[in-house]
Amino acid sequence: MKIGMSVIAASVLMSTIATAADLQGRKVADATAPEASVTQVPGDDIFGYTSATDVGSVGDTGMALENDGRLGKRDGRYRVLSQKLEFARTFAENWSGAVSVFGDWRKVQNVSIFGIDRSGYQFDGMSVELRHRVIERAVGQPFALTLALEPRWGRVDGGSGLRADSLGLEGKVQIDAPINERLFWAMNVNFATGRQQDPLNRSDWIASSGSAVSTALTYAVVDEKLYLGAEARWLQGWDRAFFGSLTGHAVYVGPTLLVKPAANVALNVTFQPQVAGKATGVPGRLDLDSFERANFRAKLAVAF
Repeated sequence: MKIGMSVIAASVLMSTIATAADLQGRKVADATAPEASVTQVPGDDIFGYTSATDVGSVGDTGMALENDGRLGKRDGRYRVLSQKLEFARTFAENWSGAVSVFGDWRKVQNVSIFGIDRSGYQFDGMSVELRHRVIERAVGQPFALTLALEPRWGRVDGGSGLRADSLGLEGKVQIDAPINERLFWAMNVNFATGRQQDPLNRSDWIASSGSAVSTALTYAVVDEKLYLGAEARWLQGWDRAFFGSLTGHAVYVGPTLLVKPAANVALNVTFQPQVAGKATGVPGRLDLDSFERANFRAKLAVAF
């Protein structure tokens, strides 16, 4: 059933990409007319976790501090804050790159699936990301498409917080479009694969993968200053490097907010509880083994 839902999601994505590519290739008669204009989707993190397709103009440089929180398991106390400090630059037309370092803070007590308490802050590795916008918006063609790859080295097990080296690669497909001049839509499909040391026996390496499908709408309450919206995400875990057996899935839904106190400063905030899910072989309507009761994110970005 869950694999079928993945196939459906992939089919919808491929259909959207094919439609966008077809529209991109059409010659619109008035595309070069002086009065022709194209409504663009703003380039900041206006959607929450879901990324827009904008990669910036050549020479654009910035940094961002991203705080991703994960709260709640089936029992005990589980509070985790993953931090990502990112330095990004647009180095060519439709191409951008970023280097990030990660930190991990947690307070884990009496969570039965881990069997160990853990608290404190740790350095959690680094990543490099490359983004390329392959389809630009044009007159008569509202969709834009960006592809991204992010290899990552990690040092901390994402569940227990124990030391465990990992090597992973995440591929990202990002699509967005304006609904009108104030309302904007986006969709992301991500797939991550990797290998990690078993935190209880670091001589053993375990392969796994995860997928994420998200969609979001946001509205410009105040142009270029305040955006309010909503986002839904469907996360899945798999027991092999490329899918395999489903270990669980979770659906999160919540509001999003972007505030720009200055032209070069943006603060993105979202809080999303788990509204549906299932851990394979575990009773209960939510997956609180692979995922958490709620996620939140606060990201502060500054452009130079």
